[in-house]
Amino acid sequence: MFLKQLKYLVCVTMALTISGGLFAQTTVKLATVAPEGSPWANELAKIKKKIESESQGQIKFKIYPGGQMGGENEILQQVIRGKLQGAGLTAGALANTVKELNVLEIPYLFNSFAQADCVLDDHLLEDFRKLFEAKGLIFVTWAENGYRSIGTKSTPVKKPEDLKGIKIRIQESPVHIAYWKQLGVSGIPIAIPEVLPSLQTGVVEGFDNTPLFTLAAEWQTAIKYFTLTRHIYQPAAILYSKKYWDTLNDEQKKTLMGEGNKLAPGARQAVRSIEKNMIATLKKADVQVYEPSSAELASFKAAGNAVAGQVVGKIGGQSKQIYDKIQKAKAACGG
Repeated sequence: MFLKQLKYLVCVTMALTISGGLFAQTTVKLATVAPEGSPWANELAKIKKKIESESQGQIKFKIYPGGQMGGENEILQQVIRGKLQGAGLTAGALANTVKELNVLEIPYLFNSFAQADCVLDDHLLEDFRKLFEAKGLIFVTWAENGYRSIGTKSTPVKKPEDLKGIKIRIQESPVHIAYWKQLGVSGIPIAIPEVLPSLQTGVVEGFDNTPLFTLAAEWQTAIKYFTLTRHIYQPAAILYSKKYWDTLNDEQKKTLMGEGNKLAPGARQAVRSIEKNMIATLKKADVQVYEPSSAELASFKAAGNAVAGQVVGKIGGQSKQIYDKIQKAKAACGG
């Protein structure tokens, strides 16, 4: 009798393991360029703790922050190929693959955080979920880099003309490239891990990014001026590799996905809540922070308005439909 019971238990255990059931274990290697200790890396640490706890240790997370796995484009390709199981990436980097994301980074597209949230969460969530999956990516939740502004080493920027002749590091994206060209700047695409040394050695004289990312990456150590143009609102996303996702059972998928788009509910608010402190920190680091007047911003916005007409029809895919849907959603969401 004992031998029969033992054989039965062995068979059940093997069946569960083979079918990807209760005893199946899996490891998620998730990469980001966000530095350790930043709100983004901290949010990923919370996700790791939550999922490992809910799965009772059956799902393990290993997070690689600070560009350990390369720049964003390198990380993205590793996720698509299944060499990394997940990533937290900005929309600007993801737009090289999911071209419709370029539309979200059109300068001055959103009037406020509330408007951006309403459009992304209530009107475009399922559209982008399908677009991601078609490119080998499983969308989990939106995150955020925030509003990008301009940091420079030796020239204060108050109007677009001040940028003439300055070498600016830009994100490699059709929208970013078009905007800087419209401003009269020949931008230089450089991966995140190489930006600081490029600033230090004079390969570039400036960059655009958020106050938070500037400090997190220590770029403020190489600049003297920071102008709050807030020209591009940049969402980000947490996602998994579809190649990896297709190997999982339903219970694992449910745990990894969380509650729909609520796996990391604090990701955006954590970034927004400390923006004023980050600006104050820049000032304490002897960076001169400039808040442009409405008249000064008007010229930056005029350049941004020209970008929409240049890129929407050329990006490809469903970009025109997405852009039109955003405009309709903005009217419904208000300012």
